[in-house]
Amino acid sequence: MNKAIAVGRRAHSALLARVVPVGTDLHSEAGEEFAKLLNLAVLAALVIPVFVVEFVWFRRWDLAILLSLAGTVMVGAPWIARRTANIGLARELFLISLFSFKLYESLLIGSVFSPGSMWFITMPVVGILFGSMVSASCWLAMGVGALVALHGWFRAHPVSAPALAAHAEFMYTYSLVFMGLAIAAFVFMMEVARKRAWVRLQQANATVKELAERDPLTGLYNRRHVWSELEQEERRAGAERSSFFVFLLDIDHFKTINDTHGHAVGDAVLQRVASALGNEIRGTDCFGRYGGEEFILLFKSANGLHPERFAERLRQCVASLSFVSVEGPRKVTVSIGIAEFSPGESFSKTISRADQALYVAKASGRNRVIRAFPAEESDGDAIRTACVRQAA
Repeated sequence: MNKAIAVGRRAHSALLARVVPVGTDLHSEAGEEFAKLLNLAVLAALVIPVFVVEFVWFRRWDLAILLSLAGTVMVGAPWIARRTANIGLARELFLISLFSFKLYESLLIGSVFSPGSMWFITMPVVGILFGSMVSASCWLAMGVGALVALHGWFRAHPVSAPALAAHAEFMYTYSLVFMGLAIAAFVFMMEVARKRAWVRLQQANATVKELAERDPLTGLYNRRHVWSELEQEERRAGAERSSFFVFLLDIDHFKTINDTHGHAVGDAVLQRVASALGNEIRGTDCFGRYGGEEFILLFKSANGLHPERFAERLRQCVASLSFVSVEGPRKVTVSIGIAEFSPGESFSKTISRADQALYVAKASGRNRVIRAFPAEESDGDAIRTACVRQAA
């Protein structure tokens, strides 16, 4: 069963590729509209021959020929849409063909008692399937109008009322069965379209969310997203009496790179450094651009990995980069300041202490890692003094 479904899907995809204009994204709204029109045409290709056979069986050659002509337009609707690049036109031609044949059938066999008159109610469903409420409303009005007109005409002209076919009961049953199948197929197609639209909406929302969280130049998380992660980590650490680390990383002499080689080179350096550092960061941590040439890392849990050794690994990673493809510096370095979150302080205070450590790393020669002391052991000037002592 699964194999048959897979084969059917491949066949449908191959047929859709022939119908959709070149360059149309199959997952776009236009691609979905073409897919729905193709599904409708396939449904017509399956149902119409059944009724043609019925009319031939009862020797109603006029109905068999007219339905074959109308069916040709209905089945060919996707190719009409391809040639005209107008799905709305193809949809309306499909419905006009169906309406015209059913109106003729109703005039010929039994007025509103004709088995075919019941198909008028399927036309608004097709309009809704394509998301066109205007089309659905028009065809609802035309279907109701046709039934009222048929009723009025044959009521006023009883002499001209056609006799029911000899096998009317069979024809009603036949028509009801296949109309039920068609409506079920319509509803199924609408549900599939709804689910596909929901998936596209979720994907679009995810893309928007991703864009809102990412820095456009480096592709790293932006400051707002890292801030949100820090808030969550602060709450978790407070509840579990645990800790985390904040790393601030700054590219050394970056202003000189921009002033000497231009901002394009500076951007290239930022992108290369961000990519290299991003490859070293664990999936459990949060790494982003803090601003300018500065990056921030939320190091959530050591798990046997020493924070300062990890920071040293990041420093060495940048120091080992070669920029031979950039008309600028051949080597760049970073300075790193580290601070551990202390229970009772805010994460912004932790960042402030990491920033003090970064300041000391810069002041004491750059291209080095400095860790700040806990907040309760020192304030601003004491942090700098302790860090200088550590650097020495």
